[in-house]
Amino acid sequence: MDDEWDVSDAELDSWLEEWEAVDRAAAAYLAERVPGVQDDLDDDESSWLDSLAETISPADEPEEHDVEAVSAVMALQHADWLGLALGVTRRGAGSTIDPQLVQADIESLEDVEGDIEDPEGHLAVLELGLLHLTPAWQDLGVLDGDLRITERGVWGLPRALHRIWSD
Repeated sequence: MDDEWDVSDAELDSWLEEWEAVDRAAAAYLAERVPGVQDDLDDDESSWLDSLAETISPADEPEEHDVEAVSAVMALQHADWLGLALGVTRRGAGSTIDPQLVQADIESLEDVEGDIEDPEGHLAVLELGLLHLTPAWQDLGVLDGDLRITERGVWGLPRALHRIWSD
């Protein structure tokens, strides 16, 4: 009996190459739209961005009670993160990271293929993912006590994503 989930090494390598190509394209997209996103950083900035990147793309397995929320963060696609980062950059410090605004930012991306097929389901995933990220982003200073984006958050979100997609 064939196992439909058997994946050959060649298939896995092909998928990984495709994913890396999407990463590179997303990094280039950010670099074209956010001035200075590729600038060299000092050690403190670099360490802080690593911490922020870890909230977006964690290296460790989630704790059992966080599986659903972490899964929502991991379900966010490149376009979701691009919409979030570019929306934050456009609106600036003091703005909120409201899931409906983020969804509108995603839908307004230029030169990005695809449509949101299930807007309500997508919005629910965005809400859960952002809810999960809020405490860590407050601790890092991305969000203030009123859940508004800070200057550091405006600066850091696109750079953290660029770092994730460029490495």
